[in-house]
Amino acid sequence: MTAEAVPVVVLAGFLGAGKTTVLNHLLRAGGAGQTTDGGVADRARLGVLVNDFGAINIDALLVAGQADGAVTLSNGCMCCSVDREGLDAALVELARPEAGLDAIVIEASGIAEPKALVRLVAGLDDPTMRYGGLVYVVDAAGFVELRERHPEVDSHIAIADLVVVNKRDLVDAAALSELVAAVREVNSSAPVVAVAEGRIDPALLFDRLAREVEDVMEPRQLTLDEILIPDAEPANAELPEGHEAHTHLHDTYQSVELDTADAVDPRRLAALLHEPPAGCYRIKGVVRFDLPGYPERYVVHGVGGFVRITRDGWSGEEPRTRIIAIGSGMDRGAAREALEGILATAETADDEYGILHITRHLPDAH
Repeated sequence: MTAEAVPVVVLAGFLGAGKTTVLNHLLRAGGAGQTTDGGVADRARLGVLVNDFGAINIDALLVAGQADGAVTLSNGCMCCSVDREGLDAALVELARPEAGLDAIVIEASGIAEPKALVRLVAGLDDPTMRYGGLVYVVDAAGFVELRERHPEVDSHIAIADLVVVNKRDLVDAAALSELVAAVREVNSSAPVVAVAEGRIDPALLFDRLAREVEDVMEPRQLTLDEILIPDAEPANAELPEGHEAHTHLHDTYQSVELDTADAVDPRRLAALLHEPPAGCYRIKGVVRFDLPGYPERYVVHGVGGFVRITRDGWSGEEPRTRIIAIGSGMDRGAAREALEGILATAETADDEYGILHITRHLPDAH
């Protein structure tokens, strides 16, 4: 368990794009239960909020048991039908420390306005949660027609932190390339990931907490990822000529790290967190400042220009800067250069007001 704030990811997209498919895959992939050498299970725990139960397998919810418009599962997962006024209360309930969630996913309805949800989540004044980004799902097969019918979809894509092009197996390579190019014309900085059946790697969105291996012989309530209907596609299924094969989980994301004893320039760090490299979904890490009066360990998170910073002591560890950029389609060289660009230099040593760009993000700044 950790006291780190739970990321709240907004999952949006027009009707039929495949949001629920992405969500169900995250639940399945997060429940793999792999064991590391340290004897812990690599099992994600997701809290889920949906606008209506029709977007999720209702039979599965009924098996788990339903009361007062909410389903609570023993591993901390929860699916709720809530209005905007009840969003804050539902998130606070999900993010309670004893639930031990890795992330919370809000699945917006197909006609929801993503900007409104992002504003609500980013404006949460609760230390147990932080904004985890807007993931926007588009239907590769129906994207052209959708833009003609609903041109406002471009404004949704424009504010996304990650664009998932779903159903890539239903279009040929040329059409997929044109679609990705069109998305990047609307949003040039967000990562664009093309997948089949919503199979996005959860590691791009959130980190998994290390937990003790569960005793499978112990009686317990089934978790949502266990009661979802399994994939029905046969392993040897053939696709029409010109279509791409089924995609599998692999390294669809990249990461670039900076680990150094050197101090960081606060103004440059703030600029990086607000404007990460193209293709970068999130930046996280701990940093040190070689400034009088600021000896603490600063923990930083940045997603789509939304910044969260906390500070604490070094607890006996060597003060170092360890920061990582995670994304898809990133230029590794440019990302590494951007990370190295936050280091303090002789020219920045006299910037006495630079630290204000960091401290204004602290929870007690107001």
